[in-house]
Amino acid sequence: MGFNLSFQDANLSDLILVPTSLELEPLRRQLSDTAADSSEAGEGIFFQRIGFGPIAAAARTGALVARYRPSRVLLLGIAGSFDVQRFPVGTACRFDRVICDGIGVGQSDQFQSAEDIGWKQFAARDAMPEVSDAIALVATFDPRVPCAGTLLSVCAGSANSQDRDARAARYPSAVAEDMEGFAVAVACTLAGVPLQIIRGISNEVGDREKANWRIDDALRATAEMAKQVLDHAWMPTV
Repeated sequence: MGFNLSFQDANLSDLILVPTSLELEPLRRQLSDTAADSSEAGEGIFFQRIGFGPIAAAARTGALVARYRPSRVLLLGIAGSFDVQRFPVGTACRFDRVICDGIGVGQSDQFQSAEDIGWKQFAARDAMPEVSDAIALVATFDPRVPCAGTLLSVCAGSANSQDRDARAARYPSAVAEDMEGFAVAVACTLAGVPLQIIRGISNEVGDREKANWRIDDALRATAEMAKQVLDHAWMPTV
């Protein structure tokens, strides 16, 4: 069953970004009935891998947006949950903003973000948008796919419960932890392309025991939520 895109512009194209092959192949299979050939730009839906971590993700997203010139970008993949009671392992979350952790000065309790020390990650100039430590995402109201809240993007994932608790204390609004969301958001902001992020909850933040992870369930939930998001116009919430 394909998505109903009849209400949108005939030239609409969606770029679906996924960090790794582990995530890409299951998601592409589950959404394949709507996917165009990702080797050719044009109208339709295109899947591309952006790599692991913020540096590869930022560089790759910028290049892909320039290549495909999409109407919309959707980042999919897995993440850890800060609160598995509210956001259980095996489910999926959509986010209304993404925050960066790790760009600034200092470590642990001494850490200060770029904004804390008076810097912008990208200062506005010559009609270019400003980028601070937090970026708002498209948050279209849809009761079927509500926004969970804030996604925290990190340069290195939490290794244990102590890391998790420290980050949760520093960013109390954070719902989940990933490594690519903020990087993709920066690239899309600078390119002027709307972005939504859906992450499947594969594990609790800080839990490195892979036997506890539910990647397959998380990706299935992600694909189901992605179908709902792609099937409707993205009208920013005022």
